[in-house]
Amino acid sequence: MAINMYFDDEEIGLDRKTSHPHFVAHFKSDFYFDCSDEQSPFGSDEGADVLVELEGFFQDKEVEGVSLSDFPRHVMEDQWKLTYYPPKDMDEGSLAKLIAEHEKDVWMSDQVVLATAFGQIKITGYIIPELKDMAHDALGRMKAVNDALGREDAFGYYDKMLYDLMTFDKTYVSVLPDFWCKRCQM
Repeated sequence: MAINMYFDDEEIGLDRKTSHPHFVAHFKSDFYFDCSDEQSPFGSDEGADVLVELEGFFQDKEVEGVSLSDFPRHVMEDQWKLTYYPPKDMDEGSLAKLIAEHEKDVWMSDQVVLATAFGQIKITGYIIPELKDMAHDALGRMKAVNDALGREDAFGYYDKMLYDLMTFDKTYVSVLPDFWCKRCQM
């Protein structure tokens, strides 16, 4: 079974018209399609860049030997030459120390994970379970970082993204028993 993939068009840009119907049907908030909203998955420069890189990944361009679950690390370390900090639960003290030493790279790591996860759904209409778990952890860490630094999520984006992501049930393994992307998992 072939999967229809949806890629942004330079003339249209980030839009519902260039997104998989499963993404459009489930992720209804306008901020998912706002390329200027820094809090949205594709609104920051990093999120927009990841989406472009991910489109290339699914078009089998220039990304060899990288699995989808390793894509965030690949972007951070191989493309941008930054340190990737995989999202994970941490106690307050460990998180405070990590933020004090590497706040920018931690934040960017989480943004890259979110853009990869939401990007996979936007392009394919499905998500691999490992990437869904990583995005869940990234959202949790982003909220914890904001709390630790006294920053407010005035619009409730993180809770909304977390809810939308956790209620999205179209993992490719639940729908398609065979790999539809030769590099989705290695």
